[in-house]
Order: sequence, then structure tokens, then C-alpha cells
Amino acid sequence: MNCNLLKLSGFKFHKCLLILLGKPLFSHSAVSLKNKCGSKGPPWRVMFFGNDDFSVKSLQMLTSKMRTQTIISKVDVVTTSTGSGNNVISFAKEEKLDIYDWPVNTSLLEGKYDIGVVVSFGRLIPEKIIKCFPQGMINVHASLLPRWRGAAPIIYTILNGDLTSGVTIMKIHPRRFDVGEIVRQHSCSVNKDETADELKKKLSEMGGRLLIDSFKELTRSLRYAVPQSENDITYAPKVDKTLSIIDWNVMDSNSVYNRYRALCGLWPLITTWHGTSVKLLKVCNHQMSNAETRLQPGDLVYDKQRQKLFVKCGGKGGYVSIEKLKIPGHKTMSGKDFFNGFVYMTPNSERKFDST
Repeated sequence: MNCNLLKLSGFKFHKCLLILLGKPLFSHSAVSLKNKCGSKGPPWRVMFFGNDDFSVKSLQMLTSKMRTQTIISKVDVVTTSTGSGNNVISFAKEEKLDIYDWPVNTSLLEGKYDIGVVVSFGRLIPEKIIKCFPQGMINVHASLLPRWRGAAPIIYTILNGDLTSGVTIMKIHPRRFDVGEIVRQHSCSVNKDETADELKKKLSEMGGRLLIDSFKELTRSLRYAVPQSENDITYAPKVDKTLSIIDWNVMDSNSVYNRYRALCGLWPLITTWHGTSVKLLKVCNHQMSNAETRLQPGDLVYDKQRQKLFVKCGGKGGYVSIEKLKIPGHKTMSGKDFFNGFVYMTPNSERKFDST
């Protein structure tokens, strides 16, 4: 019996069974007739690897295309986190996608999927997993590679004051992060006041759209992928809380403000007031006219006219204003309230934040 006859008889039986059971003819796990004898696509069968909020937008767009059974016929999910806060799992459950824990067994992949899609997964993919997919694996990365290879590209984009960012779709290679050939890239501008959270939302949308565009001509896109440049490579390793500590002697106002923009969704900036740790919850970069030139890094000065508290910065200089802060045992307060309650009665020589 030839393959076409098998397809037709199998489809008729499947259709009758679904009607008897009162189920819709096409569900989210439905596979096109072409795929029943092994897909060469399109539509493509996709295994999605993702963990966080940045991943969800790409998964949403893939699932939306799966509903139409045009360029995507199947989407299942691999994730490393099973917690209730994992929005990838929440979305997959809502859409009744199959969910697999990492590490996934190759027997669950071989012959069942055409390509793997990795978005903010945070794990090196072994070669044996990559080889399970006839089309290999691709990754949505939140930078214009080779700039900012690593786990935290968005944070380092803001931290370094980059005015341009973007998204790269690249091939996955075993044993190394973010070195694969570039399938597609798209750039965008970064506003000087944009935070990492704001950029993350923008790039997640862009990444999802670019991913779908890649699938529209997947075979061609993969065939003509280009190697990354060996020039201008920078790295964005995983960050920890020590990055939030301010050294007023070294950091100028741009550095402090960029650090605030990069970390405000994770941790507040940390400084010290007379031996007590202070959390800087909102910081702005301001120019001060007629500022006292003898001020040293960390010195506090209050502008009565603008009712703002400023800190003198080191390095190339400048000032940042403290809009909101928190001291242990006290409610969150404004810079003005902090000046009136803590700084005003202190001698001028002691009106300063110390570098921790």
C-alpha cells in the first residue's frame, strides 16, 4: 500500500473518530497529512526550549501560526523550571501543548520534530539533541551578535549605554553559547532613558516576529546563514547582586544612571550612609548649574529651588539626583525627605554617601 493511500485512509479514520468523540477536527497537537509520513516542511514540527518571560512572546507567535496549520504544524515545549512563576509553562498549559522537563530524552525527539527553537533557555544543548532535528536548532538572542554573547545581553546593553540594540536569529552549536551562524538580524534604537525591562519587552516582540519571518523561508534562511564576525566580540555574563553596589569614587553620573536603568527591574542600587546600607530606588541623571566645585565623589548637595537631592559622582564627574530611597527601619522616602530627616542636621563635611 503506498504512502498516499495510507495518508487518506488514516485521515478518514481519524476524522470519523473525532466526530464520534465530539472533538474538533484539528487540535493544537494535530499534524498535517504531509507530516504523518515524515515532514520535510512546511508546515514545520517545532520543539520549543524556553524558560522566562522573554521566551513567551516567541512561543505565543509560534502557537498562533500552528493554529492556522500553514508554516507551523506542531509545537511542544521543553523547560527547566517547574515553578508556578514559569510563564512558559502557564502559557503551554493554557494552549494544551505537550511539556517536557529538561534534560529531555532523545527518544522523545527523533523523527517527531523538524527543528528545535531555543529562546532564553540558559542551557548548553548537547550535540546528540541537536542531531535529533533534521533542520538543526535555532536561537532567538537579544543582541546584535557578536556583540553581547552570553546570559545577560539586555542588561549589558543598558549598562554600557548602547544606543543601538536588536535581535539575532542564529544556528545553535554544541558546547558553546552564541557562536552560530546568523540566520537573520534586526536592529532598533535604545532611548537614553530606556530601562532593561522596557528594552526586554521591545526585543521579545521583535524576536517573535523575526522568528516567524525566518520560518516563512526556513530552508533558504538556514542555507544562507552567515558566520559571525570575528571582530567586535563582547560578552554579557550572568550578573549578580554585587553589580548593584555603587563606587562613587570611580563611577561618573552616566555610569551610575546606566547601572540604575540596567538593574532597576532586579535590584536597587546600594550605597552607604554613615555605616548604614541605603537602597536607591529611583535615580535620575541631571545637570547641576552653579554646583560647588570643591565637592568630592559621594558628597550630597540639596537644590532648594528644584527640591532635589544630588550626589557628586567620580570619574568624569557629573551628578545624579536621588528621587526615592529606602533605609532599614524606615518607609520609602523621597530625596527631599531624606535630606530633611537625615542630612540637614549633619555637618557639611559629613554629608556624603560612602563607597561600599
